[in-house]
This record gives sequence, structure tokens and C-alpha cells, in this order.
Amino acid sequence: MTPGGLGRGQWLQMVLLGSCSSLGPLALNVYLPSLPAVQAGFSGDLAAVQATVSLPLLAFGVGLVLLGPFADRYGRRSSLLIGLAAFVVGCIVAALAPTLGLLTLGRMIASFATATTFIASRAIVADLTPPDELQRSVAQITMIMLVVQMVAPILGNFVLAGGGWQAIQWVLVALGVSVFLMIRARVPETLHPDTRAAQGAAPLHRLLAPTTALLRRGDFLRSMLQVGLLYSAYPAFIAIAPHLMVDAFHRPAWEYSYYYACLPLGYFAGNAFVLRYGRKLGTHRLVLLGSALGVFAAGLSLLLFARGVWHPLALFLPCGLLLNVGIGFALPSVSANAVTSAAPNTASGWGLAGFAQQAVAAVSVQALALFPDTTPFPVVGICLALVASAFLIEWRTGRSVRAHV
Repeated sequence: MTPGGLGRGQWLQMVLLGSCSSLGPLALNVYLPSLPAVQAGFSGDLAAVQATVSLPLLAFGVGLVLLGPFADRYGRRSSLLIGLAAFVVGCIVAALAPTLGLLTLGRMIASFATATTFIASRAIVADLTPPDELQRSVAQITMIMLVVQMVAPILGNFVLAGGGWQAIQWVLVALGVSVFLMIRARVPETLHPDTRAAQGAAPLHRLLAPTTALLRRGDFLRSMLQVGLLYSAYPAFIAIAPHLMVDAFHRPAWEYSYYYACLPLGYFAGNAFVLRYGRKLGTHRLVLLGSALGVFAAGLSLLLFARGVWHPLALFLPCGLLLNVGIGFALPSVSANAVTSAAPNTASGWGLAGFAQQAVAAVSVQALALFPDTTPFPVVGICLALVASAFLIEWRTGRSVRAHV
């Protein structure tokens, strides 16, 4: 193993772990271009269709809380394989769904399952990475995720055009089976035998004890909340953006996938910055810089729309590209802080951090259904509130630390 992450000979393993970690976001982003088709196919209202996004996000978050301790107790590899199998089952249910309710249920099952793949894959990375280098490794695996997410909406559009929204679910089934077979062949168990034995010796009813202990710690709760706030600007944006493209900007739905590339490109750039300069700047400065940049970006979009610049670029460049550069600065640092402080219960720490992401995201996404999809002001305002809150928490934390020095 080399400093800063996995060894050079383990590049394929890192790609596989990145794929497992990104399975939930991939399933979301490849599905989003089909939202107008789903709404038309089931004759559902906007709130019901948005529930096919928000409820799976919530299911993913609940899974992160409940399933994290299993990876600490029973091992990383077995958790990955079980999660992938359940993901395939959920996607089959969604593909065959005759009603909007069953489509939502299938997507919830698949999303719940990807909580395991997210936790276990990142726990493996943490097992193989020195604590002081984890921030960089988080950035590395995130960059792999971003490559997947960049192509997901384009893939979704092609599959949608060729076979309808159901075909998207069948593509996810094939992907889940392929990754399952590769994980089974290539990824070993990384949980230390002593840690596994200690966890296994604890009574089963104490399975969630590490989770409850972390929830009683103020420093962990603060980092957990910041993770949720910073992350949620992304799903809030992409959940409504396809509707805005059609109803607010009067553009064809397929254009969304090309404008969407601004988001992962920005986040990729932010993570690349962390890889190069993160050690020099430190976590506190990165979080302040990133969240401040997000505030500026969302504010710029609001200003452009208020001045009558009614074009997708007024949304996707500032509140898409630039805001996600800021999130890329801040989110890996906050995540690494939370998980490092959770050791040796690394998977439980990842689970709670991920739960914060999905819980705040689900609330943000569903809140957007309260507003008309003919104006970008609500989503920009929500993004601004999220990153501004993360900035204030970090700023007050820094003042508190200095006051006690």
C-alpha cells in the first residue's frame, strides 16, 4: 500500500469499491431523466412522482443507520455481496411495477440495499488507509463516483429513448449482477479479525450500541449535520432540474443531461483541489472556503434570475458548476473528520454520516414539491440556505476553538 490510499497494484479494487459506493447515486441519476415519462405513464401528480426520488433517499438513509453495524460485526465483503443481491431484487420489482406505488417500493428496496454497498466499500477504503490520509482517499473514491455520475443521465436518456423508463431498471439489474460477480472474485475481507471477534462477542441486542454512542457526542453530531447540509444541495438541485428544463426554460427534456455535466465536473474539480492542497490548507479552511464559495454561487444565480437572465446557464453554471466546486472542497474534509473520530466503528460512522446526507436531502427534495416547477427561485434558495448553514456551523466552531486556546 502507498501513502494516500490503496496501493498501485490495487487499482482495480479501488474502481470496484468506487462502483459499489456510487451505486445508489448512479441509480438515482440514471433514473432522473425518466421522471417526465414516469409522470405521463402513470398520470401521477408532481408530489407522487417526486416521492419516487425522496422516499428512496430516505430508505437509503435509514439503511445507513441500521446496516452500518453489520459491516463492523460480520465483515465488509459479505455485506457488499448481500447488498448487491438485494439491489438487483429491488430493481426487478421496479422494472415490473404496474403502479406508481410499486415503482416507489422497488426503488426503495434497491436504495436501502445500496446503503450496505456504500458503507462496506468505504469501510474497506478506511481499513486500508492511514487516518491522516483518509481525507485524500475519500476524495479519490469520490472522483471515481463522479465519473459514473457524469455519464448516468446521458445513459438514462439513451436507454429511455430506446426502451422506456422500465429499460433503465433492467440496465441497473445487469449492472448489479456484473458488480456482484466481480466483487466475489476480486475483493477480500479487510476487517481485522480481532475487531470482528470483539464485535461478534457482544450480545446481538447491543448491535446498535456504537451508533447510539456516536449520537451522544457533540463533535460527531456537528460533523454529521455539516455532511448532510453540504451534500443535500446536490440532490435538491438534480431532483427538480429536469422539470425546470421543460417547464421553466421551455427546453427539450434531453438537454438536461448535457447541462447536468456541470455538477459532477464542478465537484470533481473541488475534490482534485483537495488531493493537491488539502494537507496544506487543513480541514477548517477547506470547509470555510468551500461553503463560502457555495453561498456566492447560489447568490449569483439568484441575482441573474432577478435581473431577467432566464436561461439554463444562469442556473447550471453558478448554482451547478461553481457551487459544486465549493462542495468538493468541503465535503471530503467534513466526512473524513466524522469517520476518523468514529474509529474503530468505522462502518457505523460512515452509516451515520450517510444517513445525515440522505435525511436532509429527502426533506429538501420533498420541500421543493411545495413550490411550482416553473421557476428556479425555490431550488436556488434552498441550496443557498443549506451551504450558508454549513458555513455558519464551521465559522462558529472555529471561533469556539480559538476562544478555548
